[in-house]
Amino acid sequence: MRVACSIRSRALEHRYGRARPTLEEEHPWPRHPLTRSRGRQLTAALAASLLVAGLTAGGTTAANAAQVFFCPDGTQPYAPVSEVEAFAAGETVTGLSVTQGTTPAAFSGTYIGYIDDGIGIGKDMLLFKLSSAVIDGTGGLKPAGIWAGMSGSPVYKDGRLIGSVSYSLNADNLPIAGVTPAEYMKSIGTTAVSTLAKVKLTKANLKVSADGITVAGTALAGTSLSQVKTVNVAGGAGEELNAFANRTFARTAKASKARIMRSGALLPAAAVSSAVTEPLVAGGSVAALYASGDLVAGAIGTVTAVCGDTVWAFGHPMDYNGNTLLYLANASTALIVPDGTGRVGSYKQVSKFGEPVGMITQDRLVGIRGTVGATHGYGIDVSVQNPAGTQVGAYHGDLAYQGLSGAAIAYLIGQAALDQLDQYGSGTGEIAWTIDYRRADGSTGSLTNSQIVADRGSFPDAIGTPPANDAAAITDNEFEDVTITGVKATVRLLSADAFSYKASAVQVRAKSGSWSSLDGKRLKAGKTYSLRPRYTVKKNGKSHGSVSGDAVSVKLKSTARKSGTFVFSPVNQPTESCVTLASGTTVCEEFGGTTTAGLQSFDDLLATLESEQPDSAVEGVLHYKLKKGSTTRGFEWTGPGVVTDSAEAAFSIKA
Repeated sequence: MRVACSIRSRALEHRYGRARPTLEEEHPWPRHPLTRSRGRQLTAALAASLLVAGLTAGGTTAANAAQVFFCPDGTQPYAPVSEVEAFAAGETVTGLSVTQGTTPAAFSGTYIGYIDDGIGIGKDMLLFKLSSAVIDGTGGLKPAGIWAGMSGSPVYKDGRLIGSVSYSLNADNLPIAGVTPAEYMKSIGTTAVSTLAKVKLTKANLKVSADGITVAGTALAGTSLSQVKTVNVAGGAGEELNAFANRTFARTAKASKARIMRSGALLPAAAVSSAVTEPLVAGGSVAALYASGDLVAGAIGTVTAVCGDTVWAFGHPMDYNGNTLLYLANASTALIVPDGTGRVGSYKQVSKFGEPVGMITQDRLVGIRGTVGATHGYGIDVSVQNPAGTQVGAYHGDLAYQGLSGAAIAYLIGQAALDQLDQYGSGTGEIAWTIDYRRADGSTGSLTNSQIVADRGSFPDAIGTPPANDAAAITDNEFEDVTITGVKATVRLLSADAFSYKASAVQVRAKSGSWSSLDGKRLKAGKTYSLRPRYTVKKNGKSHGSVSGDAVSVKLKSTARKSGTFVFSPVNQPTESCVTLASGTTVCEEFGGTTTAGLQSFDDLLATLESEQPDSAVEGVLHYKLKKGSTTRGFEWTGPGVVTDSAEAAFSIKA
């Protein structure tokens, strides 16, 4: 996991005109509270003043300091922050982190100094220069520096835990690490969230001596702090695209965004395997997962300490959710991939994840904490059928975090459709789903629904949207705390092309049996007529012939007079809202689906969701004048597929 404070060199800015934007700048996702403003740089004069002043923490380690322990049972001694900050520049340390497989490998390091309030007010960041075959590139590959996924790697002095490698100074493979002190991590979950500091590198807070700068081996001038990116993963085994991890889904007027991960780069995830059976150990890899099974979503890091069944890791937040629920699992590492560009950063590539062995319950400023033991979540089962209705694939994922139900359901259904369709473009299919839930009073229930979907640009994304919206509506409802306990969905692939049906005309049958347009016809009062809708077939957005819908029988009243109309349209016909801007430009947006406005209870919400009609549902309205007044009659039937637009026919009436 990469959470380092990134120092960008002026040479890089000179070469490219400016430092390359971080992923956070390229994607305007919600900023983490720890994110520092960029461009706060030390001048050369400030660097010179630091060297001349010889800034240092000063002091010496108390020879007879009382031993303190990280674990409640008196095991794993740790070094208090004040003691570490008093180290002389160049003081040696050791550490552990996995570079391949599941067994931690050793690295060494030397003390540089610290940044006052570098993590938050009252929370200093320790600085060390680290070394190993992978970090230095002496193992046959380019130098990896402090890689993404190293977060949480424990640093020791004579067996005492100093803290975890949790920050790096930039993406340019530098071996400089920001270390979160063990003293802070010990308190995870027992104290309130700290007030965050906006740190500027000044001679007042950068406690680095001239010797420390020499140890660093690089000028600390012209640098800025930025939050480290985590090694976030999403997908299933062999998944090339993370197409559904940062996606928008909404069929309702108010669009909702759901992100499987809210910060950092996303890498394809490996498979979950029962072969990874090794217990979690200090220095070993750890996966914090929102979901497991065929649906993998979460982040990779390193264990800092284990006390009995309790595990500490990362040394920085994952998503800064405070109280949380994430799966806790081991992971096997394929290799550390060095960054050859100097702009993105090196990262840990996982070959497989282990089955969840516990739950992470705390996601705090200075790390995450969890417990090995029982796991809690719910299953998402997806069955994929061919046009004949034969099952061709089955998928199962387990979700720990209720807040991501919508995104997880959309992702797993989309992945299943993508795997079977073997393309990310067009498609037509049916989706049916059942969502089981438990209400605040302990009672249980189920919501069952279905939809037909045709999309010519991103069918796998579209097919998962309807059940995702229902799940999000349930978990995000404003009336009571409702927990989803299981989801089952069936995807039936109908075509690799997107077929929709545009309403084009209303036809009437003549006595001869032939059909023609009703528009402009003269009908007779008291007579019975057969009417049917006519559609223009759209294949991937292009006209592809015409088809007719089911006929309905209409008997005009004997008192019918003058004229009438017959209109038919899809039940889920989008409505359009237009706004004229100050510039005079008119901007229109379509809204469709079921509105939740005016609901008073969760029961109202359920009734609304249950009343949703598929996009193949069609309604017709017959209206005509009478000798006195007028009459209206409605019709409902199922169209040949996804129906769009509307058609109207006007006719006259002969008494």
